[in-house]
Formats: sequence, structure tokens, C-alpha cells
Amino acid sequence: MTTHDTALRPTPATSIGVGVHDALTARMVQSAGFDLLWLGSLEVCSRFAVPDRNLITPTEMASVVREVRAATTLPIYVDADNGYGSDLTAARAIRLFEDAGAHTVVIEDNVFPKRNSLAADEARDLMDTEEFARRLERVTAERKDLRIVARCEALVAGLGVDEAVRRMRRYAETGVDGLFVQVNKKCKDQLFPVLEQVRGLLPITLAPTSLPEVPLETFAEYGATTVLFANVVVRRMLATLPPMLSTLRSECLLAAVEPEIAPVEQVLRMTDERVG
Repeated sequence: MTTHDTALRPTPATSIGVGVHDALTARMVQSAGFDLLWLGSLEVCSRFAVPDRNLITPTEMASVVREVRAATTLPIYVDADNGYGSDLTAARAIRLFEDAGAHTVVIEDNVFPKRNSLAADEARDLMDTEEFARRLERVTAERKDLRIVARCEALVAGLGVDEAVRRMRRYAETGVDGLFVQVNKKCKDQLFPVLEQVRGLLPITLAPTSLPEVPLETFAEYGATTVLFANVVVRRMLATLPPMLSTLRSECLLAAVEPEIAPVEQVLRMTDERVG
């Protein structure tokens, strides 16, 4: 991370979102007081227990959006991956997601089929800048009130700061409403040099999975208007459920896990049932 520039000032209130994968996790995030919901491809792929490699279709994702929309009132940010393979599929996805109740859609410049951005040991290719810019122009023309955010994977692809900045400046010219620069562990030190050059172009969205030690205020100083704490819910589930299930299987006694699980009354409250 670079040293702070004393000329930088925090932006107005930064919105904070959390990654969810179904109606119940979305309702828990809303109950915790967050500003928005993030339906990321990794989260939704985990729901279906499939790899995050463009295996979820726009129709499946729209169904999850509709489910979450029925259970919550928070704005829903939807990960549209790379548009699912073509300008036509991207345009169709935009219509499906908006009709299902999405507030914002994020679309990235990875080629089809995409690889998850956090897989730092994998090589990847990006779409040509102008080809992706045309896709952005197409999807912005399809939306009604939906916000479109262009996500740049240049740092993840190992193309460096200058290429990321060049791409993001071009994407900002297409009519999108925001920019998103992605990093993983291999390139996380390049995030702030990019933000220094693109802050102010458009509102900026970040998902700081690879920068867990950086406080929200620092991202705000560098122009982030939306910060997404992606995949924390599913990672928590994976950290706590397997040990509990292992204990339950070995003991076959509910009392052995009772201290580790919520009371039934809490489930009833979360699903709007009367308790008492």
C-alpha cells in the first residue's frame, strides 16, 4: 500500500455491503444494519456447490435475485460476471436482473469462461478493451433505471497499473455509472496506485477480500463510494458448520452441539413467525 497523500479527503458516506447467496443470509445482513447486498458469483456458485467458472446462468442468477428481493428491502448489487459470453447474453442478463429487482449490476472484462479473481495462481486473459467497451455501451442501452458498474481485472491478469488505469478511463466513457478495480493477493499493492489516478472519474466500488487489514476510512480516502465485504458469510459457514456437524455425527446427541447453535425461536423470528 502506498503512503497516504495528505491532499486526499474522505468521500461522502461510503456504502457498505455484504455478500449473500439466498434469502435467509440476505435477511441476516439487513438485520445487522448494512447498506446493501452483494450477490457475487462466488457466493451464488457456492449455493449450488459448483466452481465459479461461468457455470451459473443468467436465469439462475435472476431467480436468486428475485428470491432475495422478496425477502429484503436493501439494494441488491448483482455480479454479472463477464456478461455470460457475448453482447447478446449480457444484454439479456441486464434485462433479467433489472426485472428481478436488482439495483446495480457489475460486469467484468474477463474472457468467457471466467476464472475466479481470487485464484491468484491461475493465468487469465481479458477481453480486448474496445470489445469490452462496446459490451458496456450495449448493456447501458438496455437498462431502464438499473446502475451499471464496469469491473476491471487488469491487475489480477498481471497487466499492471498503467493498463488498469487506461482500461478504466476508457470504460468510464461508455455511459456506465461506476468503476470497480479488482485485486487478489498477488497484486494487492497495486490497488492504491490505480485509485490515485482514477478517483473522481466515477463512483468506485471495491471488494477488499485480499486487503483485510485496511480500514474502511482508507478506501474512502481513495475515492471508494461502495465497499463490498464479499464471501464472508459463506466462509463463516465453512469455518463453523463442518466442526459442528462432525461433533453431531460422532456423538449423535443434540446436547453435544446445543451451545453452538441458535435457538429455534431465533429461526422463527428471522422467518417472521410468531414466537411465544
